[in-house]
Amino acid sequence: MRVARVQIENFRGIRTADLHFTGTTVLLGDNNTGKSTVLEAIELAIGADRLARTQVIDEHDFFGGAYQARGDEPAPKIAIEVVIADLDAEHSQRFRANLEFWREADRSLIGPGGAQQVAQDGVSPAVRIRFEGEYDPDGDEFKAKTWFAVPRSEEGVPTSECRSSDKREFGFLHLRALRTGTRALSMERGSLLDIILRTYEVRARMWEGLLDKLRPLDVVGGEDEEFGKILTAIQNAMRDIVPGEWAHAPHLRVSELTREDLRRVLKSFLATGVAGYAAPFQHQGSGTINALVLSMLGLIAERRRGRVIFAMEEPELSLPPHVQQRVVDKVRGLAAQALFTSHSPYVIEQFEPEQMTVMRRDTDGVMSATPIQLPDNLKLKLFRDGFRTRFCEALLSRRVIVVEGKTELVAYSTVARRIAHLAPDQFKRLDTLGWVMFDAGGETNVASFAAFFRGLGKTVATIFDQQGVDAKAAIIASCDGAFEQPYAGFEHLLRDEVRPDMQKWFVIWLAAQQEWPPALANQLPADGAPDASYIEPFLALMRHKKGDDYLRLFFDQCQIGHIPVSMMGILGSLRTMVEPPEPPAPPQALPFPFTPLPLPL
Repeated sequence: MRVARVQIENFRGIRTADLHFTGTTVLLGDNNTGKSTVLEAIELAIGADRLARTQVIDEHDFFGGAYQARGDEPAPKIAIEVVIADLDAEHSQRFRANLEFWREADRSLIGPGGAQQVAQDGVSPAVRIRFEGEYDPDGDEFKAKTWFAVPRSEEGVPTSECRSSDKREFGFLHLRALRTGTRALSMERGSLLDIILRTYEVRARMWEGLLDKLRPLDVVGGEDEEFGKILTAIQNAMRDIVPGEWAHAPHLRVSELTREDLRRVLKSFLATGVAGYAAPFQHQGSGTINALVLSMLGLIAERRRGRVIFAMEEPELSLPPHVQQRVVDKVRGLAAQALFTSHSPYVIEQFEPEQMTVMRRDTDGVMSATPIQLPDNLKLKLFRDGFRTRFCEALLSRRVIVVEGKTELVAYSTVARRIAHLAPDQFKRLDTLGWVMFDAGGETNVASFAAFFRGLGKTVATIFDQQGVDAKAAIIASCDGAFEQPYAGFEHLLRDEVRPDMQKWFVIWLAAQQEWPPALANQLPADGAPDASYIEPFLALMRHKKGDDYLRLFFDQCQIGHIPVSMMGILGSLRTMVEPPEPPAPPQALPFPFTPLPLPL
C-alpha cells in the first residue's frame, strides 16, 4: 500500500501540482518550495481525523487567498486527489465498490474498458480519494468533504463518501516534527496516544469509566471550613434571587466533564529519575521523548500489521547526526511507505538517488517533482562519497552555479561576501540571492553537471575559463547563464587583473604576519625590489597547495577597487539573473500644451 499520485489545485501556495511517488521518498528543495504543503494536502485527503476539526480549512488555505467568486467566474475550490495503489486482498475486498487499477508503467489509472489489463505485471488495485473545499457564502462558512472517485452518478459526480473509518484503513500519520511538543501523549484528537487507543479499541469505554469517577469528585467541598463558609455565603445570596431549590452551593470540579474538555487537560506523566516523582511527559529530555514517540509509532504499525503510511517533516530537529540516521531507519522499517522532508545531509544520504525527489514551484504556483537520475558520467560511489560536501547543498537550493574547481568556488564566494559587506546597497552575497556554488571537479565536467541540475528544475549558471568552440557551445546549451572568464586559467586572471601594488602589498603583509609558506621562502624578493618582482611570488603563493586559503585571505583584505574587473562583472550578472533591474520610467507628458517661444534675433 502506498501513495502513488497526488494532484493538488488551489491549495495554499500551490495553484496546481501533479506528483508521483514510487515508494518511500525524501522530498528535497529550498525553503518555501511547498514540501510541507504537499504533506498537508495528503493529510486533508486521507488523514482520518482532519475533517473532525472545527474548521477544516480557512481563507489562507486557498491559493492567493482567493476563495470568493469574482464576476462571472465560479468560486475557487480546493481540490486534492490521492491515489493509493498496491492494495492487498483485504483492502481490495473492503473497497471493492470503489476499486480502480493503477498501472505503474505509465503512471495512470486504467479506465473503463481496460479490465483485460488488470492481470498484467505492474498493475495493482487502487482507490482514488478526492477532497474538495470551498466557501459557502449563504452560510458564511467553509465546507469540506472527501469522496471516493468511483462510483459516479450519470452526471459524473462521486456518490460514495470517504469517511474517517475508511481513511483509518490507510493508516496515514503526519508528524510535523519528531519531538511533537505537547501532542504526542496528550489526548487531543489525532495525537499518537489517541490513535493508539482507537487502534486498540479501548477509547470509548475509557471515557465512560473516567467520567463516572470524576462526576462525584469535589476539588474542595463543604468539609473544608474556610471554603465551606464561602459556599454558604454564596448559597444564601443566591436564595435571595432565585428559588431555594435552585440555589445549591456551587462545586469545583476537575473540568467541564465532557470528553472534549478532558482531551485538553489530560496529560501523561513519566518518571523523572527522582524516586517517587513523575512529571508531564513534555518536561522530559529530547532523547526520552524521541524514544517514546518511536515506540508509539511501533505500536501503531504492529497493530496494523505494517499497513501504515508515515509522513515525517524534518526528523533531524534537535537530534545529533547518528540519531537522525537511526530515526529514519526505524520509521522506514515500520511503514509500508514513508515520506520525509529534510535539510540534513545525514538524513538524505540514507536514501537511494531514485528515492530522492526534488520539488520545484514557479512564481505562478505550478509545482513539479523530479526524481534524481544520475547521469552516465556520475557514478553512484562518487555521488555518495561527495554527497555531504558537494551535492547536498546544491540539491536543496533553488539556483546552482557550476564552476570548474575549488579555486573558483572559494574566490567567487569570498568576493561576493566581501563586496556585500563593503557596499551593501550595491551588492549582495550569493547565498542571499539563492545561489549555491558547485565544484564540478574539472572543466570537462561543467556542461554535464549543469545539465544534471537544470534537469532537476534548478536555475543554473556556469563560470569557466576560455574554451574551444564546441566545448563552449555545450556549456551554453546546458545552463541558463554562461560566463566565460577571458583567460586560460584563474591564475592568469589574478596576474592580469590584480594590481601589482596589491600583489606586492599582500606578499609583504603575509610575510610580516609570519604566515609565508617556508617552502616558498626562496621566492621572497629583497627589500626595495620593484612591484613587478612580486608578481611571481604572488602567483606561486596562490598555486601553493591550491592556494585556496591564501586566496580567501587575500580577498578578505581587498577593497572594492582591488577586486578583478571580470569577477565583478560576473557577480553583477548573477544578481541580474535573480533581480532584473527596473525598466526606466517612460518620460512624463507635460500637463499642458507647450509651444516654444521664438528665439530672440
